[in-house]
Amino acid sequence: MDYLERQKMLFTEEEALRLKQAVVYIGGVGGLGTHQALELQRVGVKKIYLVDYDKVELSNLNRQVLYGKESIGEYKVDQAKKTLESFNLPTIIETKVEKISEESNIPKDVDVILDALDNFETRYILEQLAWESNVPYIHAGVNQWYGQLTTIIPGKTLSLKDIFGEKDTRNEKVSTISPVVSIMASLQVIETIKVIIGKKDTLDNKLLLVDLKDYSVEIINLR
Repeated sequence: MDYLERQKMLFTEEEALRLKQAVVYIGGVGGLGTHQALELQRVGVKKIYLVDYDKVELSNLNRQVLYGKESIGEYKVDQAKKTLESFNLPTIIETKVEKISEESNIPKDVDVILDALDNFETRYILEQLAWESNVPYIHAGVNQWYGQLTTIIPGKTLSLKDIFGEKDTRNEKVSTISPVVSIMASLQVIETIKVIIGKKDTLDNKLLLVDLKDYSVEIINLR
């Protein structure tokens, strides 16, 4: 039996093939990024690029699900790759120890870029790379009990800076728990699947706001 048997009824043959051939770039392999990678591997995408320059710290372990205490002091991308490959599933895991900058390159085979970053300065850089590469960019962010999600389609939607304006979050400390991160990462992966297979009901020019403290959900039309 195929390990993807339980999801086959959700997709047409063409959609399933698109998903199987998809290549996803994850910028940041912390809370959102580790959950995203785990779920994208489980839905059977072809390849995942993991890009981060940080090393694992003890304070990461409450929400970054691919690491344990034995990972502390090691590069996140290396430990994430090690954990994901231990499951012996066919998704290819490529890694790069890199601080995302204007000089960074998006591989030419990437279909979707996922924002799993923790500050808007780097998000704006990665988004600009997405525009230059003409690749969809799916943003999610979390803080405390709250999360947000939107999809940027270069040339068709507002940019991230259009939506959020200038932000200086370099010294901002984000407090959250794993369930909040997991939910937002899962929504981001669902949005990724929809973009890959060509669904129309995506969050381009819309902003999804989730408050898990009172379970409220709001979708704001941006245009």
